[in-house]
Amino acid sequence: MWSFEKDAFAGKMNYMEFIRYAADNGYTGVELLDCFWKESEEEINTAREIALDTGVKIGCYSIGNDFAYAEEAKRKEQADYVQRGIETAAKLGAPILRVFGGSPKEGIPYGQALPWIVEGFRSCTALAEKRKVILAMENHGTLSGSWKQVVEIVKKVNSPNFGATADFGNFLLVDEAPLEAVKGIFPHIKHVHCKDFAPTPEGELRHYRALSGKKYSGCALGDGVVGIDGILKLLKKKKSMAMISIEYEGLAPAWEGVPRSKAFVEKFL
Repeated sequence: MWSFEKDAFAGKMNYMEFIRYAADNGYTGVELLDCFWKESEEEINTAREIALDTGVKIGCYSIGNDFAYAEEAKRKEQADYVQRGIETAAKLGAPILRVFGGSPKEGIPYGQALPWIVEGFRSCTALAEKRKVILAMENHGTLSGSWKQVVEIVKKVNSPNFGATADFGNFLLVDEAPLEAVKGIFPHIKHVHCKDFAPTPEGELRHYRALSGKKYSGCALGDGVVGIDGILKLLKKKKSMAMISIEYEGLAPAWEGVPRSKAFVEKFL
């Protein structure tokens, strides 16, 4: 649903309309995010019912947790947040909960944040195993953004219910070649965000800045420099993949970019 975040935040699309849009346009699954609703029991039940009625699977539920806090109390709050996310995912019938490691903060390098991130996830894996939900940490930011950071965290958490969400575009933001990075975390991938980036057009203000200073903007799949085709060919070898989640962050409206991205994916899968 993040592909339609501009419409969602503007009140032009809610989670019910999103699921129905997916059903009406030939998508077999959706990924919902907690930032687009209040996570009430009524909303959860409604989403599950609409998904059942339309035949669209809720393949992933996404939250925005952050374990990179020096204060233990804040980390405990984040663990509670993840556990609520696990319960919501289970109620929705979503096998995957997309999670984050932690957001960069001044004076907190990766080495300091690493044990906090690992400890936070370890405190949640027992519930995840009980509720049959897999926590899939996205490569995001500089504390869990490189493929080596992702692998290190996954190995240290050491749970069958903890793995990686591979966001193809995000690897560019830490100056990594996306295909090689996906190869690096391949055994640990539980979920993917199929996202493409292109160099930002001259004068365009909306962009992401990589560590190198390069500027990238979202685009329809296949229009950018991520090399989506090679990654999709690689993913065909991973028989356990439940879904390919298209994440569109382009400058053109999602109503244009998302269908084009879907058509691109279907050429390879």
